[in-house]
Amino acid sequence: MFKTLDDLGVTIRRGQLCLIAAGPGTGKSALALNFALKSGVETLYFSADSDAYTQYVRAAASVTGWTTVNVEASIQQGQTETIDAALTRTQIRWNFDAAPDLNEIEEEMCAFAMIHGWPALCIIDNLTNVNAPEMGEGYAALDELCGFFHDLARRTESAILLLHHVTGTYNDGNSPIPLSGIKGQVGRVPELILTLHRGGTEFEGYHLRVSAVKNRGGRADPSGFTFAQLDWDPERMSISG
Repeated sequence: MFKTLDDLGVTIRRGQLCLIAAGPGTGKSALALNFALKSGVETLYFSADSDAYTQYVRAAASVTGWTTVNVEASIQQGQTETIDAALTRTQIRWNFDAAPDLNEIEEEMCAFAMIHGWPALCIIDNLTNVNAPEMGEGYAALDELCGFFHDLARRTESAILLLHHVTGTYNDGNSPIPLSGIKGQVGRVPELILTLHRGGTEFEGYHLRVSAVKNRGGRADPSGFTFAQLDWDPERMSISG
């Protein structure tokens, strides 16, 4: 999907768990959406962190090349035929429960499989929105949640992509995030962990910088200072590279 990530040795594989961690507003949801759209594979997206309207606008901008402002203007004018036609060609099914529990996630996966087969990609946006009181509280619960999704990836042979937060020091999104900067220290289970930070300016263009801080299938740099640079157009929800 992105040559710069290929060059870095980053591959999202079916049957494995990948975690993307970044500060708020850095672009982790945008990157996950671009993964789903550019891969063209059957995707089940649990969008607990963003509502249906927000994701409609983002996906529409990404597939049409329009700005999000133009997409919203078309919605207000009731002129969404072009957008809807473009979106019907995508392979994403959505769940917008704000706090899905583990039973709901498994049931949705099974329902999807009955119609389409197991999804090639399953996105959980994000980990802390999952309702799992049976796993207790705190960091240990987050680690157990990762274990659940790791097992689910193995059983379904789906690539499961978890979106997650980072510690306060890295919330501004302006500097490389190390493996130790992930909230809850949940780096034990996932096969692949990517952290994101921003680069560039309005005048020279924005960049989304992706660090592979853990990578069982390739190179990794736990410091986060080795990264791939992707071109990032927030107005069009477009990521390339």
